[in-house]
Order: sequence, then structure tokens, then C-alpha cells
Amino acid sequence: MQNEKNKIRNRSGFTLIEVLLAMAILAGIVTVIYASFSTASQSVQRAEVVRDGTDLARTLIARLSQDIENAYCGPLTNGSTVFYGKKEEVELNGIKLRHDSLALTTLTNWRRPNSKETEVLETGYFFREKSDGSGYSLMRREKRELSKDAPPLEGGVEYELTDQVDQLQLRYLNSSTWTDETGSVSSCPQPRAVEITLVLRSGKQYMTEARALP
Repeated sequence: MQNEKNKIRNRSGFTLIEVLLAMAILAGIVTVIYASFSTASQSVQRAEVVRDGTDLARTLIARLSQDIENAYCGPLTNGSTVFYGKKEEVELNGIKLRHDSLALTTLTNWRRPNSKETEVLETGYFFREKSDGSGYSLMRREKRELSKDAPPLEGGVEYELTDQVDQLQLRYLNSSTWTDETGSVSSCPQPRAVEITLVLRSGKQYMTEARALP
């Protein structure tokens, strides 16, 4: 009778080997689940980075295109108009980068009440090196009150757009020829079209063509 009770006790418990084996299986399952979640999380993060980069590029290109498509070269009662695109190159970590600049007068100004502003806005895009020397930021300049006392490319307010742009290359269609530069500080030869190439820090490249209004 005692032997039968001992057999029942032995059958109702787990041996040390069985417990260790169960723990090893559980650890393997947990590892697989964690790896799956980790991979999914990394994929989501990469997708968000790509999406944010695409949104940034679209916003910048849309703003540039709007200014170019509404560029104005003509007479003004106060001040003068300009369309000046300059090829700029810099070297960063042994690599040459295109940091083209553009200054133009454009019909995109929202006039503030009780101000001397007109519909014409002088704006510019250019790069500026960071104070710590770690890279460059894409800048925008706006001059809302044009005056003969303030020559083109002088005055206005400057602010940073982003530091995520690696390169900006602009090409201009004058007549039937594409060039890397156009105009000057004192001239306003409005091109027929402008090709915009934007390269982000991630290496993603975006390109479009903005056509100026006739």
C-alpha cells in the first residue's frame, strides 16, 4: 500500500529536467516574440524617418516652386526687382556639395494691415554654416517693404528652414539653354523654368521643375 502511494506522488510532480526544459522552451518563445516586436518597431521607425523626410522635401520644394512660379520682374514704384541665381559649392568631409543660392522678387506677399508692404516680396534661399562647424543650414530671407534705399539682397529678416538638406542644385532655362546661374544683383532676367534638385541628409533625392508665369 505504501509503495502505491509513493508511485502516485512521483507521477503527480515534475522532475528537475522537465522544469528546466519547460523554462528553456518558454525563454525561446519569449526571445522570438521580443525579436518580432523589436523588428516591427525598427521598421516603423524607419518608415517614419522616410515619411518625415518626404514631407520636409515636399514642403521645401512647394515653397520654392511657389516663389519661382510667381516671380515678378518689372517696374515698381518703390525699389527694384531681381532674379539672381548663383551656383555655390562647398567641401564638407572631403566631399563637394552644391549649395546654390537664389534671390528673387515674387508676388506671394500677404500684406499686413496698416503697413507699407506691397504685393511684391523679395525673398532668398541660401546656406549658412552652423556656429559649431558641424554642417550647414538652409536659410530663407524675406524683405516685405521694398525701398530704393535698400538695394536687392540687403535688409529683411533671415531665418532657418532646416539643417536636414545636404544639397540644393538649381538650373535655369533661359530661352532654350539650361544654365547653372542667371541674372545678377542689378538685373532681373526671369527664366522660363527652374529645375530644382534637393538632396536630404538621408541621401534621398527629390527633383521637380517650376515654370515661371509669363
